[in-house]
Amino acid sequence: GGFDLQLGNPPWVRPDWNEADILSDFEVAFALENKMPVARWDRLKNEVLSDIRSYTTYIEQSSFNSGNRAFLSDVSTYPVIAGLRTDLYRCFMEQTWRHQQQYGVVALIHPETHFTDDKAQNLRRETYHRLRRHWQFINELQLFEIHHLVAYGVHVYGNEASDPNFLMASSLYHPDTVERSLVHNGDGSEPGLKDLEGNWDLRPHASRILRIGQTQLGAWQLALGNENEGSTGTSMIYAVNTSASDVLEKLSGSQRVGSLGPQFSQGWNETTDFKNGRFEKRWGKPLSWDDVILQGPNFHVGVPFYKQPNSTMKNNLDWSEVDLEQLPGDAVPVTSYKPIRDGKYDQLYTHWTLPNGDRVSARDYYRIAWRKMAANTGERTLIPALLPPGAAHIDGVYTMAFPENSSESLLMALVAMSSLLSDFSVRVAPKANIRAATVERLPIVGNDHGLSKALMARGLMLDSLTEVYADLWNSTSEVTADGQAWTGGYGYPDSVSMDVLDYEWSEASPLRLAADRRQAQVEIDALVALMLGVTADELCSIYRTQFPVLYKYDTQRDHFDQNGRLVPAEVLKTWQKLGDAATDDDLTATNAQGFTYTYAPPFATLDREADMRTAYAEFEQRLAVRENRISSAAEGAAS
Repeated sequence: GGFDLQLGNPPWVRPDWNEADILSDFEVAFALENKMPVARWDRLKNEVLSDIRSYTTYIEQSSFNSGNRAFLSDVSTYPVIAGLRTDLYRCFMEQTWRHQQQYGVVALIHPETHFTDDKAQNLRRETYHRLRRHWQFINELQLFEIHHLVAYGVHVYGNEASDPNFLMASSLYHPDTVERSLVHNGDGSEPGLKDLEGNWDLRPHASRILRIGQTQLGAWQLALGNENEGSTGTSMIYAVNTSASDVLEKLSGSQRVGSLGPQFSQGWNETTDFKNGRFEKRWGKPLSWDDVILQGPNFHVGVPFYKQPNSTMKNNLDWSEVDLEQLPGDAVPVTSYKPIRDGKYDQLYTHWTLPNGDRVSARDYYRIAWRKMAANTGERTLIPALLPPGAAHIDGVYTMAFPENSSESLLMALVAMSSLLSDFSVRVAPKANIRAATVERLPIVGNDHGLSKALMARGLMLDSLTEVYADLWNSTSEVTADGQAWTGGYGYPDSVSMDVLDYEWSEASPLRLAADRRQAQVEIDALVALMLGVTADELCSIYRTQFPVLYKYDTQRDHFDQNGRLVPAEVLKTWQKLGDAATDDDLTATNAQGFTYTYAPPFATLDREADMRTAYAEFEQRLAVRENRISSAAEGAAS
């Protein structure tokens, strides 16, 4: 009749084919050389397989892998997971459910990719109806001898119930937190990912324990834009506390990026298109944007010029920050890849077919770019910036444009995506990669909102760093300095004028100082929250509990001098040691690009939470004044 109790830690293994692993048994270069040139790969592979023993082993391994995957993914073997990418832990889920007796219990430790896999609706439906307890952990305390960022869960299953009903807690680091939260009385502040001292938050709290039923699944469905999946097929949302869950419910009723008719591009495939000769690995500054091929580190949130690869190109960490103060108006980013101009480069890059039948190149448009890889517990998860026409990118980056929509719609989507709330919307449904479907469901605000021009202005001043953005800047004639002003905050913005919005783009148009750029981002976060109906308290709670790395950088790492510059670590350390005795030489440093600055003490961290509250209150007041003025005008016209 089946088992009463099944306990286990099934294999966390995808039986994928890795040709380099097999070939490296016979030629170590396949294991040691990253991005081996195509010609060398083919030559070494032919040499390896010319030996009959190597060839036989290669064919045996290939045949075994192919047959194994076919068996494990066949509908007659595992009907619930058929058609999904094979992962052995999912096979064990289905097998243990089959082996339960009527009142049996299954408890498994396994990964959770099926909760966010776009194709796993059937498996999620089965799972939600069987789940009784779900405790999701992140391996930061190294309870398992695997990477510290790996997420997994303890899952307790019963037999299939008519309606989902289970207890859940997420972003846990130790099982003791669950046990104590189950008996907690609810007093005290809600926990987050880290505590205020920067340690992983192990505090128990009743708000950690969420009861999930049909209502909650329906709210997840709306928040994630999964209307076509049904509530029991929706992806999971990982809310660390009840406040986070409440914010998501507010965001669920907003307009979505997908409503603007976006077109997407994943650019060049870094593996296959490299092998096919579309581009080569060669360091240097391209002649123009038409020769630019960007990678993820090239940009950051609101910063199209963030880092550039060093000429040594040793690895993905061998990059240096770009000095925005010294960035010339005609700058083109330094890149690691260069086009191979054989007549196919422009032809084979992403093209879109518009509703009128026209076929257009994605590279003809301004596009919102974001890094595909998701650092779900890092400083930021969603990392968008604006790319100009001409630029290409590899598939570590995704881009999006609105060929059938206005420049204002592009800017509104860009700035909304740059906000903490959009980032939060992504990280509560964590995936390894951020693709088109994730971005399409993100909340935006319409161009007709009373604060939309203030929002677009800050986006323009952050992203329009060089003359290649002049056409966009000059085309947004409605975004002017009229009624625009900084909200105060950290004290620097009085020295920064918004009058630049009334003129054509020049090198004086964008924000370049670190403190000014930070203030613009703070005001974007406050604006987006206010426009989406999220309170200042809720915004600050999201910041404190969901962005611990950013909070740590704000409160401990990032110090600004009296001129608004970010102080280098070595200068900060010297000043903290010497104080007033520090000389100009002690306070002078040369950055990686060769520019030298003397930093003006005292150095200080800035309070993001206080500045967001100040900005929120100021924009709230401005919006009320505007609405009162419009109301009075309407009453006067009526009379």
